[in-house]
Amino acid sequence: MKKKLLFKSLFILLISTSLFANETDCNQFDKLSAKYIECTAKKLKTSTGEKLSAGKKKLDKSSLKDTWTKFKSSKNGKEFIEKLKKWQLTTELKN
Repeated sequence: MKKKLLFKSLFILLISTSLFANETDCNQFDKLSAKYIECTAKKLKTSTGEKLSAGKKKLDKSSLKDTWTKFKSSKNGKEFIEKLKKWQLTTELKN
């Protein structure tokens, strides 16, 4: 039991240190150099990708996703409202 706990904690420690080591420091370059711009662009790209994936996970968990897909599949606003009313009625009947 203690060996498993020790192994898991060691494994987590090794993974976390390697993640922090991969973060680059762009301040080592001159601010007007091409290397600095390239470094900041890479950091921005990775952080934006992480935020986007987190937002997608939140959207998948919310009920807004169902409403959004119904809106996208409808031809016009009237059809969307009708689908939404039918959906609300069926959910009220289930409860």
